Amino acid sequence: MGESVPAHDRASPTTDRGPFELCLLGGFSLRDAAGQPVELPTRKCELLLAYLAMPAGRLHGRDKLAALFWSDRDEEQARGSLRKALSSLRAALGPQALGGDRDAVTLDPAALAVDAGRLASLASNPAGIVEGAAPVWRYGEFLESRPSASAEFSDWLTFERTRCRNLAQTILEGMALRLADAGDLSQAQSVGQRLLAIDNLREESHRLLMRLYARAGERSRALAQFRGCRELLKRELGVEPSQETVRLSRQIASDAASAGDEAVRPADGPGSPAARETAPSWPTERPRGLSIAVLPFAGKSDGEQDFLANGISQDIITELSRQRDFLVIAPQSTVGYASGAGEAGIAARDLDVRYILAGSVRRGGDQLRVAVQLIDASGDRCVWAERYDRPAQDVFDLQDEVVRRIIANIDAEVRAAERESAARKRPENLDAWELFHRGMWHAYRFTRDDHQLAQGHFERALELEPGFSLPYAGLAYVCLSAVTWHFTADVGQTLGAGIAQAEKALALDAGDAFSHVVLGRLLTFVGDRPRAAHHLSMAINLSPSFAQAYFGMAQLHFWSGRPREALHHIGQAVRLNPRDPLGSMFMTLQSFCHYWLDDSAAAEAAARRATALNARETWSRLGLAAALVALGRAEEARTVIAEARRMDQGLTVASFDAVVGRCRTICASGSIQPCGRPGWVETKRPAATCCGPFFRDCRTDQNER
Repeated sequence: MGESVPAHDRASPTTDRGPFELCLLGGFSLRDAAGQPVELPTRKCELLLAYLAMPAGRLHGRDKLAALFWSDRDEEQARGSLRKALSSLRAALGPQALGGDRDAVTLDPAALAVDAGRLASLASNPAGIVEGAAPVWRYGEFLESRPSASAEFSDWLTFERTRCRNLAQTILEGMALRLADAGDLSQAQSVGQRLLAIDNLREESHRLLMRLYARAGERSRALAQFRGCRELLKRELGVEPSQETVRLSRQIASDAASAGDEAVRPADGPGSPAARETAPSWPTERPRGLSIAVLPFAGKSDGEQDFLANGISQDIITELSRQRDFLVIAPQSTVGYASGAGEAGIAARDLDVRYILAGSVRRGGDQLRVAVQLIDASGDRCVWAERYDRPAQDVFDLQDEVVRRIIANIDAEVRAAERESAARKRPENLDAWELFHRGMWHAYRFTRDDHQLAQGHFERALELEPGFSLPYAGLAYVCLSAVTWHFTADVGQTLGAGIAQAEKALALDAGDAFSHVVLGRLLTFVGDRPRAAHHLSMAINLSPSFAQAYFGMAQLHFWSGRPREALHHIGQAVRLNPRDPLGSMFMTLQSFCHYWLDDSAAAEAAARRATALNARETWSRLGLAAALVALGRAEEARTVIAEARRMDQGLTVASFDAVVGRCRTICASGSIQPCGRPGWVETKRPAATCCGPFFRDCRTDQNER
């Protein structure tokens, strides 16, 4: 049963009043069939109608709608507010516009024509773009200036704004190309300018205008567009144009020189003032790194606190400077800026960096409080913030501890922000640096499809920058993941290929910690422990805050039969970065270590923490199964193994042993036979404690399944 319909609604059927015109691009506007404006009583009603209309016809639960728009009220009040808002929509649109029952609501697609809804059909129909795309000339931000109803609604609003923006860009780009093909270059340029106005940081739009100007013979204007693009990206994002944009500008400049274009040809040779004014400059440095400025920490204007605040900020600069891919601004350049979020944007623009670290030191009695925040100036948002409250007995010990923790968090959060930023951008707009981070974003998702996408991004990065070391390390990491997650049939060949790629990375940059970690872990897999230890130690020396270096060292110790030492290094990794992309693997290895140290309860707890961090990980379930068997809970273990096998049909006893580090053969009877390989620890455990019996027909001659 639905809600009762007011009498005035029943007197106004939809057929007499609709369809209505709902405009959501550039704000909110509702008009009836005669073109007259229709007012809704509240902003919440407007937002509710927009939500139901994108797209209309979808069924929405009433509880979800109530929580989405009235999360500040209790459940009964929220439901009452929803009923009132729906009654207002029926009064405006007619009783048949809304359908559903007491649990759900839907909006009749025939009741409304929505401008934002037409974008998708226009974008998918290139043949009708020029004739039917008039509404995009009035394109504005989806629900511009409308406040968000809740955090969840804000997420939806962000998604729709991005989707509509991308669709409008596709439409305008198609219009410009069709106009250019039809010979109307002036109108095509006008459309290109409108396209650029939607997002002036979109390099693809700049390139389209450059091509349109060059096609019209206006090469000087095309190169001016490039210079404007380069200056804008430098000012707003602190980056250079992508290699694709640079190559296009070079081609245009070359064509202009060949054509004898006086407007762009240097009058007095390549080094003359005229040449410097007209010819574009090309970035010749290595692919960009992570640029950061540490503002002076604020004290309380007394000697001790100012001394500590200055010492902490100086130590952070020193430690960050040890990271080879961090460009850290010298303290002399930051001394004039106050420490606070308000100064971040100004400092970032003046110092030409993307990230700003600001902080303060306060003392109250015997307690010291150090507060820090990391700000991404490109999006004017706080990436990470933390507060450290410590006893103030030993200021120097406090300083060392806080600096270590801050460095670890900056390192982790900045790299995570780079991966997320690259993942949000359109693939064709990515340069080599961003392609590497986008590849790592996919690599850390640990699925077969993402594994292939990661490999493609690394290979594309090397096409753009053959001398860039990190994509080689990324390809090596792909090989490492392929073995770990059973994405390869030839383990030996894949490990060999990964080692070769990691060695290429280090040949290009011997000081990169990530490359050392990947090579060290690969060498651990093939049993070359001395070389593995060398590279993992190098990684820790180069980047003492890199959690994955300690994880690699923990793997090496575990596979060498030293689970207690492995636990120490895992603890270091977790303390340095509890939110690391490999966090579930940290916990899984911790579970294996506890298992082999006969602490099955701790092994179970660590395995459960691992599955909570990554529900798709199979190894944590195998560790959990082994712990459950040791605890006498065999039926639970069988259920866990079944879950693991559903997630990974290629899971075998041999593959489990390869990661756990106990290489053995398990017969159908469950007896354990050490394989006899040198350096591997043999188990004396009874067969009942092995997970092997839970695999179906686990004879080696039946693929150990």
